[in-house]
Amino acid sequence: MRKLSSVIVIIACSIVNVFAQVDFDRPEAFLFERKNRLVKVFDSLNTDLELIKTKHKTFGVEKEDSYKGYFSVTGSGYINSTGLTNSFLKSYLYTKSFIDDDLKQQQVDRFKKSNAFGADIKVGIYGQYLIKNIRVEAGLAYRDFYSSQFSSDAFKLIFYGNAMFAGQSANLNPMYMNNVNYQSLYMGLKKTVGKKQNIQLGARLGVLRGGRLQKIKSNNLSLFTAADGSYLRLNGKFDVTYTDDSLYSAVPRMNGLGLSTDYFFSIKAARSELAIELLDVGFIHWNDVVSYSGDGSYTYNGLQVDNILSGNGVSLDPINLQTLFKNMGLNKTVQDVTYWLPSTLHLSYYRHLSPKITLTGGVRQQFVHGYKPNVYGKLAYYMNKKFVLIPMLSYGGFGRADVQLGIAKSFSNHLLISTNLLWFEYFAMPNKSSGHGMSVALSYYF
Repeated sequence: MRKLSSVIVIIACSIVNVFAQVDFDRPEAFLFERKNRLVKVFDSLNTDLELIKTKHKTFGVEKEDSYKGYFSVTGSGYINSTGLTNSFLKSYLYTKSFIDDDLKQQQVDRFKKSNAFGADIKVGIYGQYLIKNIRVEAGLAYRDFYSSQFSSDAFKLIFYGNAMFAGQSANLNPMYMNNVNYQSLYMGLKKTVGKKQNIQLGARLGVLRGGRLQKIKSNNLSLFTAADGSYLRLNGKFDVTYTDDSLYSAVPRMNGLGLSTDYFFSIKAARSELAIELLDVGFIHWNDVVSYSGDGSYTYNGLQVDNILSGNGVSLDPINLQTLFKNMGLNKTVQDVTYWLPSTLHLSYYRHLSPKITLTGGVRQQFVHGYKPNVYGKLAYYMNKKFVLIPMLSYGGFGRADVQLGIAKSFSNHLLISTNLLWFEYFAMPNKSSGHGMSVALSYYF
């Protein structure tokens, strides 16, 4: 029986450990921009603090810390899937250990008609400085982003082989994949406006260096295996596009140029804030992109292709890929193309309930295939004014339900260190969960 690791299938299961986080959502914000400044007031008639009266108590509000600017180094990362478990990801990605049939079947039992996988890496260095009531920002950033949708049959083809489909078709619908790698140099402005000076507006503009592009989109795709294994037939409409990056380097050679923009709005009250971010709105114009397109039936009966992935198991191998499509009679085209970036809309609201507790809720949406609105809630508990714990529950995105823990500590009025951990499920219930990752940040305010 002929064995085929189809490019259309394997990319939907591409996996890498990664980093990502939006701007105002980092744990350290709860010790600075979003710091809980409520304090107990024992004599409301003899205080210079602004007073907040609740149904049962009265609190004072400390003045915000003034700062001229800050400098931050950040890296944060998460990986998630609606179907693939942490046990599977550990064996496949990290330990490179044997994946037995029980572990494979465990994945199949979790799969639905459409399954998602997503990962995002962002590492950056940036700073901000106040110039005439306008905060000027500048920074360098790195991003490597994956998103995909895949069917249960796609997974079976990859990890069981196509013998089980002898005389029948494997359903590869849906089949979408997007991998984009780029670096950016950006500048931005933030300004506080309004009669109460409680509204903040901001925007950034970045110049992008495109490194790697890999995209698959399809419609009604299926793969038929002959009963005797003599041939395979791919049916449906599909487009495969990629830049040549056979070595899969972390920072590929330059393959394109682009622009990106970010937009920020917030309105603040004495003990609450509503914030909206629209991130990574832009494009990259890619040079000399290889494309294969098909719409119909294509038969493969040439030499065996065991794997169209490169050695790291997550990227396309252009040599094997070209061999596969050549035997199917597909012609390669090389052209310049322009694609939009995977952008994100994020809404967040927080409220200080007491000097010890702040509640935050929000929703995040990435505009890519496979991503569902990610709804989350956080409870920031202040051990003291320089140390805060932030447990979080969320549902959606590329995965299901997740539990996270943020920790932030300031060592002076200037230095802050924070981390966000998504490891509880990875260790406590690896066979029933998918998400894992972490973030770290070091910031200095002056």
